[in-house]
Parts: sequence; structure tokens; C-alpha cells
Amino acid sequence: MGLTLAEAGIFALGAALIALFLLRTALPRARTRFVFAANRHSDDLREEFILLPPARIAAVLFFSATVLAGAALAATRSVALATAAGAAPVLFAGLLIRWYRDRRKRSILSQLPSLLDLLSGHVKAGHSLSESLAETVPLLPAGIREEMAWVLQQNRLGTPLTEALAHWEERIRSEETSLLVRPLRAAIPGGGNIVDLLDRTRDILRLRMRTSEKLRSMTAQARLQAVVLTLLPPAFAVALSMVDPGFFPSLLGTPPGKAIMAIAFVLQVLGWVTIRKILSVRP
Repeated sequence: MGLTLAEAGIFALGAALIALFLLRTALPRARTRFVFAANRHSDDLREEFILLPPARIAAVLFFSATVLAGAALAATRSVALATAAGAAPVLFAGLLIRWYRDRRKRSILSQLPSLLDLLSGHVKAGHSLSESLAETVPLLPAGIREEMAWVLQQNRLGTPLTEALAHWEERIRSEETSLLVRPLRAAIPGGGNIVDLLDRTRDILRLRMRTSEKLRSMTAQARLQAVVLTLLPPAFAVALSMVDPGFFPSLLGTPPGKAIMAIAFVLQVLGWVTIRKILSVRP
């Protein structure tokens, strides 16, 4: 049954009012959240000495979202999938930046013994710790070099070396940096033996790294078992659906079947979390 001219006009007017409401409410909120995410990502990268303005990050996110949404729409002809694909870059950009920061932090911590070796050699030659740090920075590999240059810059701007090291400890937040910084903060004002302290700290850090590598090698089989046990039920479900396509629709179409699937999912998550807790052993 077709619409009359008056009904079509009323329908068009209602659709226009709804579109105007969405443009004035939903889109500005989405734009505000988008700009806020770009600013936050820019601040996070600036802490890692990567200078990217928020406008460039927003442009990259918008371009990638547009490309993915267009590709998903062309491939599936589904607006819902295209919307999800377009939102993926914005949602996963934070996870990618967090992964990069964690990876860089692990690299910096692995370079601490080399830093202590160089500092100890310069201090043995008769230089002060500040002078040794200034001479050591150009010799360091990427990662720890930017961090020590930041500490040296804070010291040159008038911050005492002990306070600059304390700020760096708050910046990195790890047991290894605390193991290095806190004894130095106590030894520098008190005139302690800096060379002996640097050598002992270097040996302790290397021992911790060797112990950590040994633990990883000893738990490699358990971690592989965790991956296999996690992926086995989904793989079995895919294989079973290929053998009997009507099994899972029939299972999910009944309340007992839904309850069984929910219990299986909860047990799967609990098992994965338990294995992760068992394997999270620190030296």
C-alpha cells in the first residue's frame, strides 16, 4: 500500500528532523571524543620522545577509518560491519601505543647493565657522576640514550641529580630502576663508594635478567599448553559446525544449550586466568 502525498511529506519531514538531531548531538560528541583520543595519543607518544601533533594523528586515524569502512562496505554490503571496521583504528590505536610503550620499556630495562658499565668506567677515571653521565649518553644505544639525555637535561636546568633520578624512577616505574636509583640517591649526598655501588647494581641486574630468561625457558611448555587449551574449544567448535552445520543452531536455540555454552565460556576464561597467574613468576 503506497503512501499519499501528505504522508510522504510527513515521513520526509520526520526523517529530516531525526538527521538534524543526530548531526547536532551525536556527531559533535563523536568529534569531541575523537579529538580527545588524538590528544591523549599525542601526549603518550611525547613521553616516548616521539613528537606527533594531534592533528596528524587525527588525520591518520580518520584516513585509516575511512579506508577500512569503505573496504568493508564494498566487500560485505553491510553498514554495521562497515561501521565496526571504521571504528577499529580509533579503538585499537590506544592498544597499539600501549604495546609500543611496554616494548620500549622492556628494551630500556635490558640496557641498564650496559649503562652501569659505562658509568662505572668513567667514575673510575676520576669524573663525577654528572660528568660521567654526560660523556656516557652519546655512547648508549637508542632507548636508554633518550632517557639518560632527559635526566641530564633536567640536571643542567638546575635540578639536582638525585631529584632528576627520582623523577626518572617515577617515569619508568619498575623494580629495576628502583634498584638503581634509590641506592644512588642515598650514596651521592653521603659520599658513598659510587663505583662499588654501580658494579654491585650491575651484577644484580644481570643476575635478575639471567634468572628471568631461565624462568621463561622453564615455563615455555606451560605457556604453549595454555595457548593450545585456549584455542582447542573454538577449533573444535568450528570443526563440529563443518561436520554438522545444524548442531550449534540447535544447541543455542534451547535454554539448556545456552546455559551449557555460558558455563563452558566462563570455565574457559577461568582456566586461562589461572594458567596466567601460575606462570606470572618473577625472579
